[in-house]
Amino acid sequence: MGKYVGKFILIFLITIIIGGAVAGGAVLTAVMGMWGNTDGIDLDSLTMDSNSNIVYLDHNTGEEKNLLTLSSDENRIWVDLDATPKNLQNAFIAIEDERFPIHNGVDIKRTLKATLTYFLDKLTGKGGQASLGGSTITQQLIKNITGDDEQTISRKISEISKAIDLEKKLSKDQILELYLNCIFLSQNCHGVQTAANLYFDKDVSQLNLAECASIASITQNPALYDPFINPDKNKEKQELVLAKMLSLGYITQEEYDEAVNYPLTFSKDTAATKKEEIITSYYVDQVVRDAISRLQEKGYSESLATKMVYSGGLKIYCAYDPEIQSIVEEYYYNTNNFPDSSAQSSIVIIDPSDGRVVAMAGGIGEKEASFTLNRAAQSPRQPGSTIKPLAVYAPALDNGTINTSTRVMDKRKSYDGWVPRNYSYTYSNSEVGLDYALQQSLNTVPVEIMSDMGIQTSFDFMTQKLGFTTLVEAEEINGEIYTDLGYAQLALGGLTHGATNIEMTAAYCIFPNQGVYNKPYTFTEIKNESGETILTGRDSDTTWEAIKPETAAIMNRYLNSVVTSGTGRGAALSDGTFTAGKTGTTSENFDRWFIGYSPYYVASVWYGYDTPASIEMSSNPCIPVWKNVMDKVHSTIKKKNRSIDIDYSVSVSSGVSKSKNTENNSGRRNSGSNNSRESDGE
Repeated sequence: MGKYVGKFILIFLITIIIGGAVAGGAVLTAVMGMWGNTDGIDLDSLTMDSNSNIVYLDHNTGEEKNLLTLSSDENRIWVDLDATPKNLQNAFIAIEDERFPIHNGVDIKRTLKATLTYFLDKLTGKGGQASLGGSTITQQLIKNITGDDEQTISRKISEISKAIDLEKKLSKDQILELYLNCIFLSQNCHGVQTAANLYFDKDVSQLNLAECASIASITQNPALYDPFINPDKNKEKQELVLAKMLSLGYITQEEYDEAVNYPLTFSKDTAATKKEEIITSYYVDQVVRDAISRLQEKGYSESLATKMVYSGGLKIYCAYDPEIQSIVEEYYYNTNNFPDSSAQSSIVIIDPSDGRVVAMAGGIGEKEASFTLNRAAQSPRQPGSTIKPLAVYAPALDNGTINTSTRVMDKRKSYDGWVPRNYSYTYSNSEVGLDYALQQSLNTVPVEIMSDMGIQTSFDFMTQKLGFTTLVEAEEINGEIYTDLGYAQLALGGLTHGATNIEMTAAYCIFPNQGVYNKPYTFTEIKNESGETILTGRDSDTTWEAIKPETAAIMNRYLNSVVTSGTGRGAALSDGTFTAGKTGTTSENFDRWFIGYSPYYVASVWYGYDTPASIEMSSNPCIPVWKNVMDKVHSTIKKKNRSIDIDYSVSVSSGVSKSKNTENNSGRRNSGSNNSRESDGE
């Protein structure tokens, strides 16, 4: 018995020392500003309840015009503290942090107790995963702002020190208001307003004491105390909250008795599912998504980033061109412009000089709601042969694996048991030039080039130089390992997850832009209500040289010949503007592409079915879409003095030759793995 007492005393003393060190260290670092300050958090935007606006600059006049006001009422997340029942405020304080009104961000007593529990659980193995609990409301707010809930001592110290720093900058009322508006309350509810709407079909200001305690009951274990899933458990917890409020003097015995006996009636909020009156465009949807995503990259949680975008009084400068967007929408809204009413399509248009996304459409037909699926940005699909210039020809030319004189045998050849076949299922059994191979979209040639260049070289080029995020080195899917390190994946476009329209468009921009890659952006900058820029769409780290200008010039000549003499015939712009591009068709005809460009814009068109199915037509439906849209775009824009560098010394052929290879190509061979989705389309 004595040894257990001694062990407990030892653990207790260690806990006191460590707990004191944790709390003391956090206080010291916060006071000295060494670690965990909140300088990176835009507190002004977080504590505001003012509508944000998406604006754009008129290209003709330079005048700033309002595109859309993002109403906080539509978002239905935020509620001012003075509109929140005092009983609701006190219910959360009672159950979550009873010393909230008097502490400075950290409750030393609770921190020591939580630390003791943590180490006891660690030593005894009880309680599952040990938790560093004991968080104050201020600490929980920090966690909700950052989204960081990693169970480590270093993260806990950082959280405590940030909480102390936050208490110096905000009043208790401001902290409590922020907390009540971002706390997770199950059923995808973030904040007490959405919870009141959902669980009681009421505005939060109309909640009575019993309902306030019920909502406050959810927070400690949302899954367990969810009123819809476990109403009995919620009721048990509600009575504990009411008892705590009574013991702290927040309510009288009479109020307690009345609330305990009040029958809770839960009903899903009908207003929460009401269709928005304003249906935003695919482009506006993407601006909002991108703004929220970029704020998350700065350290905000998704709920707080969303709050800032909708009701932080922000001014978001949209990058789009209203005239071009109108052309795209007019064409895509008209279902008669597409051969199959059950199919879908998407388009993205980017200015290659800087990566500005000027227009997009994420589906055919009029948009029926805001934030529906945007196929241009959210639906990765197999790129087929459109990947060949990106993953094979451009990097191989750039690193010297091939040059403009290289000729490659178009023949049947096995690569570790896998044999690529051409779209026609035939081989010329002759040496062909790179130009002809691209014009006719042969599959044998890029695979042979990649075998010399190396699969890893191609993969690294796609992910590091062209910004592709969808490629995987290895991923388990339904018990099978998939990889994009393979010939079928990189040389022919049979990627594990595919690529998005916007990624493909941005990658092709390197050709008319002298080899320079620009990360695509939908907003130029975001300013807070004080006029300070808090985010920019384009920075120095979002642009870099992907290939040499000389390589881009060669590729421009080759891709122009695809339009004039190859699979892209029919896409040439009517006004004679230089046009280049590449078609793509995937295995079983599931996806069709055309990605084309002029000196002014790069546009990619995808066509297929949301649930992949064979496209029963011989011609490429993307080409007329691309041509009709881009003809209209080029007839209305004020053309600048732009040109595309072309290597006119490149001889573009239209046939095959039996002459020997003029260069002995050498390079690292890597057979790779071909267990991804195969693509043998043109």
